Amino acid sequence: MKMKLAIAIIAIGAVLGTSPLLQAQFSQTQLTTRARDLGPRLGKPGAGGPIAGLTATETEMFNAGLEEFEEEESVPEGVGPRFNFVSCGGCHQQPALGGSSPAANPLFRVTDPADLGFGSANVIPSFIRRDGPIRVKSDGSRDGGVHALFVIAGHRDAPNCTIQQESFEPQVRAGNVTFRIPSPVFGAGLIEQIPDSAIVANVAAQGTQKSALGIRGRANRINITGTANRNGNDGTISRFGWKAQNKSLTLFSGEAYNVEMGITNELFQSERD
Repeated sequence: MKMKLAIAIIAIGAVLGTSPLLQAQFSQTQLTTRARDLGPRLGKPGAGGPIAGLTATETEMFNAGLEEFEEEESVPEGVGPRFNFVSCGGCHQQPALGGSSPAANPLFRVTDPADLGFGSANVIPSFIRRDGPIRVKSDGSRDGGVHALFVIAGHRDAPNCTIQQESFEPQVRAGNVTFRIPSPVFGAGLIEQIPDSAIVANVAAQGTQKSALGIRGRANRINITGTANRNGNDGTISRFGWKAQNKSLTLFSGEAYNVEMGITNELFQSERD
């Protein structure tokens, strides 16, 4: 697990891309136009590859990390008891490995016994569609956490497991759910290297122009859990995760293994359930 976590961090830290918003060019005469998402870009992905200038050794590490990011884990390798999918790359594919939800939703593979070996103890929630985004549920308690969709009960490699899948539909009928869609991890290694002072300075800079474009934010923003986006230990700005709650890519990767695949590791040593 130590090696898997380490090279997964390399994959997350090295891939680089450009979002549609960053491609938009706003001139001084366009400041009355609010920022908007331009939608899927056309042509080649323009993302997912290594940053330029890597040495042969660094390139080898990147390729190993990319392979690990895409590899599908099994129950004997630690998946479960609750999980969302069996690999990082399954949910991060568009427009390239490391991106967001693919056009064909892979979560339906979990309920196909002939595919991943699960199925009998899992049903697809009503908010998941074959051509829709990968969505992860959070219940109505506003806990800000990710609630796993599936369980390993019924899998051939978990014959004695009796854990039950969460009941989603009562919460759906009550309007008591919220969703998130996988965020691309392109360039996360570069984001980790931005000094806190630069983030604070950028928040304060060009206030008039950013306000006209609808761009806003604050380094001390209070998230859904009621805590500021600062590391509770040293007070530095955190920046990874659904609510930017993680300080480093190491912590981010360890959390993803535990929360998304149910795999314990050096940083998250206890099963979720």
